[in-house]
Amino acid sequence: MASEAATGTSTDTSTSGSTLPSHPTARAFFDALDLQKQKNDTSTSTTSSNSTRRCSAFVQKQLTSLGWRNRHSQDPHYPVTVLDVSFQVQQMQRGEIEGTYGTGACVWPAAMVLVKYMERHSHLLRQKVVVDLGSGTGLTSIAAAILGAKVVVCTDGCDPVVQLARDNIRKAAAKTTGSSDNDNDDQNAAVMIQGCPIYTQELWWGRDSIHPSFLQQDDNATCTSNIDVVLVADCVLPKLYPIAPLVAEIDQLLPQSTNSMALISYEHRYYPEYDPRDKFLELAQQRGLTVLKVPMEEHDPTYSVDDIEICKVMRTTQPKPKQSQQES
Repeated sequence: MASEAATGTSTDTSTSGSTLPSHPTARAFFDALDLQKQKNDTSTSTTSSNSTRRCSAFVQKQLTSLGWRNRHSQDPHYPVTVLDVSFQVQQMQRGEIEGTYGTGACVWPAAMVLVKYMERHSHLLRQKVVVDLGSGTGLTSIAAAILGAKVVVCTDGCDPVVQLARDNIRKAAAKTTGSSDNDNDDQNAAVMIQGCPIYTQELWWGRDSIHPSFLQQDDNATCTSNIDVVLVADCVLPKLYPIAPLVAEIDQLLPQSTNSMALISYEHRYYPEYDPRDKFLELAQQRGLTVLKVPMEEHDPTYSVDDIEICKVMRTTQPKPKQSQQES
């Protein structure tokens, strides 16, 4: 889960001779900063070794990761830039404690990793019909629209979180267009961001269905046959959400025999009963879905960390149909 913020500011000044903060996370940050400075000084020498340079790169990566993962985790508004578009999403940090918003009302690191991956590979979203599962603050839905999606349906299983996402989407639209035309009280009305309509709705995996009017583009197509991309950011979390309904929902949304895919970001967390990643893979394979891990080289260099994976889920084979009594 998200850790406490180490520091709210960044600085290039060495902390040598100053009083280090008492918080262990902050102390570790400044210790690493000092070490990085020492390694940089050493690496400029002609006698510096390859191992020293590798150590310096490793420390720099850890510092960078610590910075973006924690800098805004406790802020009421989380600032984001996608391409050249800057916006903020509101967070409700006490939502989980108070039982009002659950865990979905803040930006988790895996969501940022997915957004930055999408930014590097925007062709995966361009002119695509996108469904965002467990969208939380709406960050990934907003990013998909900015990256050129054709239609985005932003969903979450908690109604207050859906309201939060809708508010964030409206504010992002106003920020990017300078217009208040999206102030529509109709919850089924789309909010436009750079020409892309974003719809919001409450969706319980395995129970509810996407509103047909959001996706159906012609009279001969079924609702889900138009879906190109399903986004899932940090929802493989069996401590809070059963994995089977999530896999079933992905299976339901991905059209049969198409090139559609789900993009999933997953943060490794310990679960005593089984490995969540292995369980997800097992359940996906049972439904004729292939799960491919995206190489780290394809992640955004800054938003690339060892404990967060991105996977592509695609349909490969049809599940074996159940035999009828006459066949058995």
